[in-house]
Amino acid sequence: MKEYLIPKEGFRVLFFIGKGGVGKTTSSAAVSAALSKRGYKTLIVSIDPAHNLGDVFEVKLNDKPKQIAESLYAMELDMEKLIKTYLKHLEENLKHMYRYLTVINLEKYFEVLSFSPGIEEYATLEAIREILQKGDEWDVIIFDTPPTGLTLRVMALPHIALIWVNKLIEVRRKILDKRRTIENIQGERKFMVDGEEYELPSREREDPVMKELLAYKEEIEFVRDIITNRDRTSVVAVMNAEMLPLYETERAHESLKKFKIPFNLVVVNKIIEFEEEVSKIKVRMDTQKKVLGEIHKKFRDVDIVKVPMFEEEPRGLKWLERIGGLIIGD
Repeated sequence: MKEYLIPKEGFRVLFFIGKGGVGKTTSSAAVSAALSKRGYKTLIVSIDPAHNLGDVFEVKLNDKPKQIAESLYAMELDMEKLIKTYLKHLEENLKHMYRYLTVINLEKYFEVLSFSPGIEEYATLEAIREILQKGDEWDVIIFDTPPTGLTLRVMALPHIALIWVNKLIEVRRKILDKRRTIENIQGERKFMVDGEEYELPSREREDPVMKELLAYKEEIEFVRDIITNRDRTSVVAVMNAEMLPLYETERAHESLKKFKIPFNLVVVNKIIEFEEEVSKIKVRMDTQKKVLGEIHKKFRDVDIVKVPMFEEEPRGLKWLERIGGLIIGD
């Protein structure tokens, strides 16, 4: 069994990435079924807005873990609900931090924010963080992800967010320094908000904005530390033996390297195999052979598993356990 797919230091996190339609959901569900059958308490989570994890398991799923089999649980996150929850959290925090600015109608700004570029990525990252914070409940957590572009943006977000939050902390400290300078000259500044006296903070330990920034930094570092830890996280790329999925997987490999996120396995799905040559699909077979050769050249430092195309669509636990066994390496 491949060591990077099973728990070593605490719980194991597996991200299945790939181009839409390559069999990413089936592969991730198969690995979850195979690992749970071997006694690992496994949670598989679909964070793809176009869910079909429930279809693969032949059950109806929602945003709460549902037991599929012994040691196997599955859930599908509602992206629209995630965004609303994330924005509500932001709105409440801002209202608390800036009570003296209640004259501003924050609601209308958050209505616009729900359509803002990047909000889906931040909401998805927040959902991943919440699941990882409860990681000790599981041996393995598997994420069935959206198509590659969105997934890479989400996985790069901790690195990018830490750059921003560190800069914001630096700016906030300068603001607090200037407030203290003004206090030394004019004395403490106070405001009346809804009949309540409010003192403008000038020290970090009293400043709700600084507290929120430091708390957010800690949350992001928590996610960053897990997804860059080779003993905790593995990325599995799923692709077909075609050139376009190969190019996309190669770009994903390079991007994840930049952010030091472990990339361990490529699953080449739907391999066509015949004992004898079939003239009608000879061109397809030649292309498949050529692409497989390129895959082995380009991913020398990564394990490669080939999964054949089956006569029927693999659905249900029996099928999934069979495919999962091929991938995890029994």
